[in-house]
Amino acid sequence: MHAVPNHAELEQAFEKSFEKEPASYSWGFFAYDDSPDTIGGGSGNFSWFDSKEELVNFLAKFPLLAHSLDTLDTERFTKAKNFVESVTSDDFDQKAVDELNKINAGVEQIQWFGQLDDLLSGETEFAKGMRAFFSKSSEKLAKSQIPEFAEFLRKWGH
Repeated sequence: MHAVPNHAELEQAFEKSFEKEPASYSWGFFAYDDSPDTIGGGSGNFSWFDSKEELVNFLAKFPLLAHSLDTLDTERFTKAKNFVESVTSDDFDQKAVDELNKINAGVEQIQWFGQLDDLLSGETEFAKGMRAFFSKSSEKLAKSQIPEFAEFLRKWGH
């Protein structure tokens, strides 16, 4: 059986990931609460890390993301933790995110993961949408816009 993280550890780790100022090489994800709106679902945040390996290690430690303290669902916690621990940072891709999202359905979902550079210039619907919210255009952003865009992303979803 896997140990559930304590409240202070989870709060500190998430706060650090939310507040980190991303650089173009930073890896991150946007996750949102998948519980019904009537009980607080829907809100989400970006979390940022210095490397893909650091991101995967974070998910291995907190496989249900913000709900990792939910001791009522130890079966889901164990299943999610076992899955993430079976994936290396080299193997962690959209297919792995989709599998983790299946396990965490109704709890928490990762809507996007990748590098900040993907959001600055990527062609996915999510990347274009974030740029449109930021600059009223889905056009690629210049490197000079990174600090302002990073600050925008830190506030997004709160």
